[in-house]
Amino acid sequence: MIRLIASDIDGTLINSSSECTDRTIKALKDAKDKNIKFAICSGRPVSGIKPLLRGWKLNDIVDYVVGMNGGEVWNVKEDKFVTCYPLEEHIIKKLIDEYEPMGYIPTYYDDTGLYCQKITQDVINVATRTATPYFQGDVRALTKGPQPKLMFILPPEKMEDIEKYYEAHKSLDYVAFKTAKDLFEFSNPLLAKDIGVKIICAQMGIDMQDVLAFGDTTNDIEMLKEAGIGVCMANGSKDAKEAADYIGDSCDEDGIANFLYKYVL
Repeated sequence: MIRLIASDIDGTLINSSSECTDRTIKALKDAKDKNIKFAICSGRPVSGIKPLLRGWKLNDIVDYVVGMNGGEVWNVKEDKFVTCYPLEEHIIKKLIDEYEPMGYIPTYYDDTGLYCQKITQDVINVATRTATPYFQGDVRALTKGPQPKLMFILPPEKMEDIEKYYEAHKSLDYVAFKTAKDLFEFSNPLLAKDIGVKIICAQMGIDMQDVLAFGDTTNDIEMLKEAGIGVCMANGSKDAKEAADYIGDSCDEDGIANFLYKYVL
C-alpha cells in the first residue's frame, strides 16, 4: 500500500519548461485525498526549494522536502529540520585541488546562492535553470567545516570526461555522480536520496515498501532501488532506467500524473 510519494524535481516533477503542470498538481492533490503524503527529493538545498513551491503551486501539497541529495530533510507541517552525513572540509579541498585544474568549476552552494570560482556561460545556465542567484567567490576559502556536498559545473560535452576520470580515481572517502547534463557532484559515501526518504519513513512510521519514488538520473538510483516501487521517467538516464521497476512517460508528458492515475488512483 502506497503511503508516500517521493519525487525528484528537474526532469521528473517539473517539465523542460520548469513548470509543474495542472494535471500533475491535480494528481498529487487526489493522492493527498487518499492520505498519501508527498515528498520532494532534490540535489538542491532545502532553502533553495522553499521559495519555489508557491510558483509550482505545490506549497499546500508538499509534506516533506529532501535536499542536498538526502543530506537535509524538512518536515513541512511540523517545521522540523534534520541534517546527516556531510562531506568533510579536508576532502572537499582535496577534490577542488584535484578537479579544478582540469577546467571543472567548483561551487559552494548555500541558502544565498551559488558561489563559483569563476563565472562562465555554463554557470549562468545552471543558475538560470534552477532560479538561483550566483556570485564569484573563492570556493576553497568559503568552505569551512563539513558541507552537504561539493558540486562542479562543466560544459555538457565534458561530462563523459569527468565521469571516466572519477571511475579511474575512486576513493572510499566520497561518491560522485552526474545530477544534470552540466553538474557533477561529490558527497559522503553513506549519503543518497534514499537516506532522506528513510528519515521520512521513520517519522511517518512506515516502511520503504510503502514508498512510490519517481526520478530521472544517477542521483535518483538508490531512491528508485530502495522504494517499494521505483519509476524512472522516459527522459531519464540509462542507469536510472535500469534501477527502476517501471519506465513512466516523460516529464513533458505528465509522466507522474499518468502513472498515478493508472496504477495508484
